[in-house]
Amino acid sequence: MVVKRRPGELVYAITSDALDDHGYVLKLNSDGSVSKATSDDVPFGIAYTSTKDPIDGTAKANVEVAIVPLGTGFVVKVKKATGTGTALSPGDLVAVGSTAGVVEKASIDTTDPSTLYDSLRKVVGVVVRAASDSDEYVDVLLIRP
Repeated sequence: MVVKRRPGELVYAITSDALDDHGYVLKLNSDGSVSKATSDDVPFGIAYTSTKDPIDGTAKANVEVAIVPLGTGFVVKVKKATGTGTALSPGDLVAVGSTAGVVEKASIDTTDPSTLYDSLRKVVGVVVRAASDSDEYVDVLLIRP
């Protein structure tokens, strides 16, 4: 798959997951499709839209979704883990969480260069507005460390 776009344009790809909301963190699959990322995946971008059918309201899989790629420098609302007991403050790094498609506060392991790299490659961005533990979304400046 070749991704062609101008700076500031969204990327479009087929998602293998049904997305009931915007803001999910997505990974790029080997076949060129996208799906919700987990803590084992390298994030590709943020779902700009859901995949809900406009007529019946059900989220559909295997349809095209608009994506804001990481590294754009855009600030977007990203789905975050709730009920973890962790509030997010401006300047905190967020990374792909253990729940598919959502972020949580990044844990950067500096034990050696390899673990540092593994920690940094899962980072989605920097928090720009505080979010409490119960907030469903957090405003994040998308970066590519």
